[in-house]
Amino acid sequence: MDGRPLPPGPAGSPITGNLAAYTEDPLGFLLRCALEHGDVVRLSRGSFLVSHPELARRVLHDKEGTFEKKDPVRHRNHSAFPASVMNSAGQDWQDKKHSLQPALQPAMLHAALERSASALDAFVEAWRHPPPDIDVRQAMQRLCMDMGSAALLGMPLQDAEAARILQTIEAIMVLTRSPVRFPAFVPTPANLRLRRARAGLDADLERIIARYRDASPRPRCLLGTLLEHDPGPGASAWLRDELATMVMSGLEPMADALTWTFHLLSLHGDVQQRLADEAQEKAAAGTGHGVVTGAVPGFASAVVQESLRLYPPAWMTARIAVRDTTLGGFRVPAGTQLNVSPWVIHRDPRFFERPNAFLPQRWMDAACDAAVRQAYMPFGSGPRKCIGDQLALRQITDAVVAVVRAFRLSPRPGAEVRPYPALVLRPLGVQLRVEPRA
Repeated sequence: MDGRPLPPGPAGSPITGNLAAYTEDPLGFLLRCALEHGDVVRLSRGSFLVSHPELARRVLHDKEGTFEKKDPVRHRNHSAFPASVMNSAGQDWQDKKHSLQPALQPAMLHAALERSASALDAFVEAWRHPPPDIDVRQAMQRLCMDMGSAALLGMPLQDAEAARILQTIEAIMVLTRSPVRFPAFVPTPANLRLRRARAGLDADLERIIARYRDASPRPRCLLGTLLEHDPGPGASAWLRDELATMVMSGLEPMADALTWTFHLLSLHGDVQQRLADEAQEKAAAGTGHGVVTGAVPGFASAVVQESLRLYPPAWMTARIAVRDTTLGGFRVPAGTQLNVSPWVIHRDPRFFERPNAFLPQRWMDAACDAAVRQAYMPFGSGPRKCIGDQLALRQITDAVVAVVRAFRLSPRPGAEVRPYPALVLRPLGVQLRVEPRA
C-alpha cells in the first residue's frame, strides 16, 4: 500500500494495551483518542477508531465492498440473533431487508403510530398520580414496551412475555458491556444467562405468533409482514430472530433516548417551558387528533435531534476491512475492525459549536449547514442505517410532546446520572419529580 503508515494511537500497556483504559471509561477514552491522535486512531493491533464524518461515511456507505458489517466467523460465534436482517450480510441481507419494506410504507407506519398513540395516552393518564420520584428509565421501558407491541405486533404483550424480553435485553447489555467476549458456545455465566433468556423468549414468540394467527381480523403490522414471507405452521429461526430484534430494537434504544431527553429537559427549564407552550398552542389550534397530532412541532423535533446528538443510543458501530485498503492516508490491513462512534463525532467542535451544550436551537438555525448535518448520524448511516428510524423518531417525539405538555419535570436533588455504554448507551440514575401542569 505504497508504504503508507499505520495510524497513530495511544501506546497503552506493553501487555494489555489499551484494554484497561477502555474498560474503565469507554466514552472518555475514545474522545481522548480522537482529540490527541486525529481522525483515524489505532486503538489496538486490529482495531481503529474513525472519527471524521467523511471517513466514517466512506466506511458505512462502502460502495466498493471493502467494509463488511461483521467478521463472518466471529459474528456467527457471538451473535444472539444471527438470522435477523441486522446481523446478516450480502445477498441474504438484501433479501431480508426487501421482505421488511412493506411494513415501512406510509400507510403501515401511520397505522402503527395510531395504535401506539393509545398506549401513550394511557401512560400519560397513569402518570397524573405518580410517586414523588420516578426512575425514568424503568418508566420509559414500560411505555416503549406498550407502544412497541401495539405498533409492531398489533397486540399487547402479556406480563410474562414483557418480562422475558426485558430479561433478554439485560443479558445482552451485560454481555456487550465487557470488552472481552467469549463465543456463545463457551459456558460463561453471561453466556448461560443469555442462553436461558433466549430459550424462554423463543417460546414466548411462538405463542405471540399463534395469537396473531388466531386473531380476526388480523391487524396490519410488522408481524403480519413477516408471516407473509414465512407462512409455515411453525416459526422459523429467521422469523423468531427478526421479530425479537425488531421488538428489542424498538424498546431499549427508544427508552434510553426518551430518558436522556427528559433528563436534559429537566435541567433546562427554559427549553422545557418553550416546548410545553408550543405543544399547547398546537393542541389549542386543533392541528390534529390525540397525541399523534402535530407531535412534530418544529421545536420538539429540534429538542429530540439535540438529545440524540448528545446521547445517541447507537453510540458505536463497526465494520471489518475484508481486504487491504487505505483510509485518511493510513494503511488499513485486511481484518481490521473500523469503529465509528457517533458519540465522538457528535462532540467534535469542528462541526458542532459548543458541542457539550444542550442547544436545540442549533437545528432551527438557517446556518445549520450541510457539514453539520453530515456529521449527525444517531441512527447510523448508509444502506445499513436503522430501517425503523422514521417510526422510532416519530414515536420518540410524540412521547416527548405528550409528557411535557402534561407535566413539569425537575431533577431529584442528589441524583447521580451516568451513561452505561454497552450495546446501547443506557442512562443510569435518572430520577425526576413530576408535577402535572394546570
